[in-house]
Amino acid sequence: MKTQVTGYAVRIRGRWEHTYINAASPGKAKLQFLLDLDGCFPDLRFTDLRVRKLKAPHTSLSFIRNARYRGLEDLKCGQKVRVGEAFGTVVGHNASANFDVLFDEKSPKYPGQRLSVHPAELQVINE
Repeated sequence: MKTQVTGYAVRIRGRWEHTYINAASPGKAKLQFLLDLDGCFPDLRFTDLRVRKLKAPHTSLSFIRNARYRGLEDLKCGQKVRVGEAFGTVVGHNASANFDVLFDEKSPKYPGQRLSVHPAELQVINE
């Protein structure tokens, strides 16, 4: 069973700035937003977040720059990849210039986990 990834725009209630997060559901996008804040707003509650579904996974300009830097010019968020025996979907990148991969729920390794993957370990699956 492949995990379907969609883009979401998440913001804090009362603020207009939003963050794009690629996730399997609106709730998981809100959770990832809270985890990314890492304690910046200690009184922030899950119910203080607003989320809007986008038409497709969001690929930011910084992701495109990172992919180009890593020699994967054609890689976009939402693409299916294989990492060893595991299958997942690229959902972003991180400060290590690695890619964040959300692994499928039925993947033999790392089921349902979002992990940082070095580009040398990625094999893009063309569907």
